[in-house]
Amino acid sequence: MGYADVGADVYVALGVIAAFAGVVSPIAFGIAAITYVCTGLCYAELATAYPVAGGGQFYSLKAFGKIHGFVAGWGLMLDYTIDIALFALATVGYLGFITNMVTHSSLLFVSPYYGITAIALILLLLVLNLLGIRYSSKFNELVVLVGLVTVGIFFAVGVPSIIMSGALSAWLGQAANAFKTGIFGMPGGGYGSFVYAVSLATASYIGIESISQAAEETRHPAHVIPRATKGAIVSVIAVAVTLSLLSVTLTPWQAIAGNSQDPAVVIAQYLPYIGAWFALWVGIVGAFSCYVSTNTGVIGVSRVTFSMGRLGLLPKGLGRISYRYRTPYITIIIFSLVACLLLVVNLALPGPELLGLVTSLYNFGALVAYMYVNAAAIVLRFKEPERKGWKMPLNVAVSRKGRRFEVSLVPVAGLISSIVVWLIIVGTHSMGRTIGTIWFIVGIAGYLIYQRFKGGENAND
Repeated sequence: MGYADVGADVYVALGVIAAFAGVVSPIAFGIAAITYVCTGLCYAELATAYPVAGGGQFYSLKAFGKIHGFVAGWGLMLDYTIDIALFALATVGYLGFITNMVTHSSLLFVSPYYGITAIALILLLLVLNLLGIRYSSKFNELVVLVGLVTVGIFFAVGVPSIIMSGALSAWLGQAANAFKTGIFGMPGGGYGSFVYAVSLATASYIGIESISQAAEETRHPAHVIPRATKGAIVSVIAVAVTLSLLSVTLTPWQAIAGNSQDPAVVIAQYLPYIGAWFALWVGIVGAFSCYVSTNTGVIGVSRVTFSMGRLGLLPKGLGRISYRYRTPYITIIIFSLVACLLLVVNLALPGPELLGLVTSLYNFGALVAYMYVNAAAIVLRFKEPERKGWKMPLNVAVSRKGRRFEVSLVPVAGLISSIVVWLIIVGTHSMGRTIGTIWFIVGIAGYLIYQRFKGGENAND
C-alpha cells in the first residue's frame, strides 16, 4: 500500500522538476527526500503506538487538541483532492503517448482536450466508486509488482549503460558546474529555480500516510508497519533518484522537461537495445499506475472524512454510507467534483502549464499535515512516555520538570524540513498559496460553525 500510493508520483514529477533543476534534478529529489524519510518514520512510530484508522488527524488531536486535529486532516483532504486531479492528468499524458503511436494524433496533449479527458476519467471513477467497485488488495499488489518489474528493467539496462558510456562521470562534472555557475533548468533559472524544484520534488514522496491509516486493519502492527514503512521509504527514494539520474544522463534534460506530460516514456526511448518496444510498455504501465493512483485519491479522501467524522471533527453525515451500494457517496461526489472544478477553471492552460499548476498545489495540504505529525511525534513522547510500540532511532535524553524523557532527533529534522519546504511553496507558488489559503480559511470557518452548532445541540439534549 505504501509503495502503491507513492510509487506513481515519479511518473508525474520527472519532467516538471527537470524544467527547473535541469541537470541537477537527482539532487533536488535527494534533498526533498529528507522530509519524506523523517515523516515516514514518525508515522511508523505513532501508528504502532496508536493503531487506529486515523492517521495524522488522530495524532494531532491527541497531541494538541481538536482544532489541530481538524487542520491536519483538512490538509490531507486537500492533498487527496488534488491527487485526483493530478493523476487524472498524468493518466491522460501516458494515454496520449499510446494514442499518438497508434493513430499519429497528439490531440490528448493539447488543451482543452487534455483537461477534458482528465475530467472524463475522474467522472468514470466517481461512478465506479458510487457503485461500490473497489480494487482488491491482490490487484493492488499486482500493480505494484508490474511497476517494480518495470523499474527493475530501467535499472538493469539504464544504470550499466550510463556507467560504461561515461555518462555518469560526465554528469558529475555537469552538476558541479551548475552549482558553480548558478545556472539551472529553464533559461534564466538561478538558485531560486533550484529551490523551487526542491519544493516541487516533494510531490514524489506524498502518500506515506496511507500505511498508518491502515493500522487498525493490520495484524501485529508493531512489527508489520515499521518494516512496511522502511521498505516503502527505501524503494521510493531509490526509484525517484535513479530514474531522475537516468533522465539527465541517458538523454539531455531538455528532452525530459519538454515532455513533462509523459517523461518516463522519454527515458525508456533512450534505453539501448530495448527502447522502441519498452517505451510502449512504459506508456501502458504509466497510464495504468497513474489511474490507480487517481482512484487512491477518491478512496483516500472518503477514508479521511470518515475518520474525522468518527473523531467529531466533521459532521458524520459527510461519511454517510449508501444503503444500496455501501459506499460513502456524499464524500465521493463532493471531492471528485471539486477536483473536476479545478481542471474546468484552468482548461485553457497549455498541457504542461496545467500539469505544473496542479503539481504545485499537491504539496500544500500534505506538508501542513506532515508538520503536525512531526510535532505530534515530539510532544507525545513527553505526554505519554511509557507507551509501547516501535520507536524511531537517534534518541537523546531530555530533562523536563525533574523527569527524564527520550526524544528522537528524527521528528525535529522532519518538522524543520517540512516548515522550510512549506514556506518555499508559500513564497514561490502563487496559485498554491492562494488556493491553499482559501481551502484552510473555508475549512476552519466551517469547523468553528459546526462545533458551535454541535455544542448547542448537546446543550439542548
